[in-house]
Amino acid sequence: MIPPKTIRHILETTRIEEVVQDFLPLRRSGANFTARCPFHHEKTPSFSVSPARNIFKCFGCGKGGNAAKFLMEHEGYSFPEALRWLAKKYNIEIQEVQPTLEQLATQQEEESLFIVNDYALKFFQENLPGAGMGYLKSRGFTEAPIQKFGLGYAPDNWDALKKAATQAGFKLQYLQKLGLTTPSGKDFFRHRVIFPITNLGGKVIAFAGRTINNETIQQSNHPKYLNSPESPLYQKGQTLYGIHMAKQAIRRQDECILVEGYTDLIAIHQAGIENIVASAGTAITSEQLLLIRRFSTNLKILYDGDPAGIQATLRGLDLALELDMNVKIVPLPHPDDPDSFLRKVGINAFTEFITNHAVDFINFKANTLLSGAGNDPVKKAAAVHNIVDSIAHVPDPLKRSFFVKDCAALVGLGEEVLAQETAKTVRALAERQRLVIPRGSNHSSMLSPQKETYERYLIRLLLEHGAETLGPKEDTTIAEFILGSIEDILEHFEDPLCLCICRESIELVKSKQPVAPHHFTSHEDLAISGLVVEVLFKKIEPGPYWEEIGHFPSTHSNGQDQIVLITKAIAHLKLNMVNRFCEQNLQRLRNIPGGDETQTTRLLTAQERLNEIRRGLAETLGMVIK
Repeated sequence: MIPPKTIRHILETTRIEEVVQDFLPLRRSGANFTARCPFHHEKTPSFSVSPARNIFKCFGCGKGGNAAKFLMEHEGYSFPEALRWLAKKYNIEIQEVQPTLEQLATQQEEESLFIVNDYALKFFQENLPGAGMGYLKSRGFTEAPIQKFGLGYAPDNWDALKKAATQAGFKLQYLQKLGLTTPSGKDFFRHRVIFPITNLGGKVIAFAGRTINNETIQQSNHPKYLNSPESPLYQKGQTLYGIHMAKQAIRRQDECILVEGYTDLIAIHQAGIENIVASAGTAITSEQLLLIRRFSTNLKILYDGDPAGIQATLRGLDLALELDMNVKIVPLPHPDDPDSFLRKVGINAFTEFITNHAVDFINFKANTLLSGAGNDPVKKAAAVHNIVDSIAHVPDPLKRSFFVKDCAALVGLGEEVLAQETAKTVRALAERQRLVIPRGSNHSSMLSPQKETYERYLIRLLLEHGAETLGPKEDTTIAEFILGSIEDILEHFEDPLCLCICRESIELVKSKQPVAPHHFTSHEDLAISGLVVEVLFKKIEPGPYWEEIGHFPSTHSNGQDQIVLITKAIAHLKLNMVNRFCEQNLQRLRNIPGGDETQTTRLLTAQERLNEIRRGLAETLGMVIK
């Protein structure tokens, strides 16, 4: 365990712009840096890096935080792994301490699930000798890739893993949550070679199992492959098989090769081509392509030459183009898949083939769609429309114009006609994207600006100005003034994170430490650091009574203006609370059973007192409350 003092030292030493630029090209924009966000698709850069605050924030997808958070999101590291990476970069020595029993008992469930997966991995690997190893050897796999990819075997037994794991002390509920056992208590994988699936950081998040009996597939409709069900660790459409081992090679060669299957990938990797990932039997998704784009925008799709492989390629093509990736397709000779073709021709001929037969999407689509059209003008027009639709997904207008020119020459049509059709399709796509909320997005944040609460606004003032004094001749800090003014109402805060920040700030003040942003952006609680990043970067949107505050949106006033600003903010926060209490009290009055005069009198007295407080706050703010 890394001590809290060391964590703070690492995060305070780290420079966010130095870390991010190891992975993204940054462009200076005033005091900050900008880049295209690596976490979602965007055409205009909305990813901002603030050296002054030592944090990053994307205004498109909302992700933000300190350098450790960036590494967790970008590289798939756990928090301790991110800290170790940063410590190595900045030559900081880490002397880890043994966690207490209490700390061990409060480990997150996610860590427990990873431990269960690690146990399952060892179990499958220990059972590999015999039938499983025999199958892998028959496929031509040597010892090196078998160990490198951690391959294993699930015994031909109904509950071998469940028995072993529960006897070792693991909870059955975790086995079931990971999909390793079924609700009826049977092992999910039986008599199959096992392929561990890892995240970007190399941790096992799921498994895939291939049956080793091909006769069973034909006779009983038995699925050739089984994947773990989705779990808190594993979302199939967001995972690429082999990405952990391939990411450095992809960066180094500035190209990613995409195949479909597990054995395809291992066979090619064994032959020496390491910049390769697999979609693992799923239609390629935007999330998977974004994962690839973190390391390179150059993508080579290597799929089977049969109709199913061609259709799989076509489905992923427009998604890749929309993400502004440079896509080449290598259709293999039917009926070969990458594994069988490699074994047939050898690595030299295989490498030469994928280099010489890689075609851009226009040629691929033209060859695929026009080959069956013959001289039928309707079919030919449909094929051209399909190609134009793909060109329209390319975000760069200059690239689109070159593709239109190539397409016109290829299909024998006038360039002007195709340019007009492409422009029409581009407008139609833009209109659809304007009206449709993307899958997986935060709907409320896309439909309207999120309102900033008074609590969060006050946190903003506290963090930006807390270390300053009330005036040149004053010893009292703004943090002391704010916290002293709201200490009696903290228990009524609606936002628990704001409450935590205020309480921790009180402890900082008591220990004579400054209340400053870096303390919280480097916080070990990622929920707190995430909120702080959000409020520091946030553009103010009006909430209730916001307009009465006058110059409230500016948090950078000086001198007495700053004190007036803070005083008004605190008064509005209290008024907002009192309004809430009034409504709650009135609701209780409405719900009193008939005849209970004692309760009615008590609540009416409370309502009168609340109204007095409400009027007093309103007068302070120069407002009229009816």
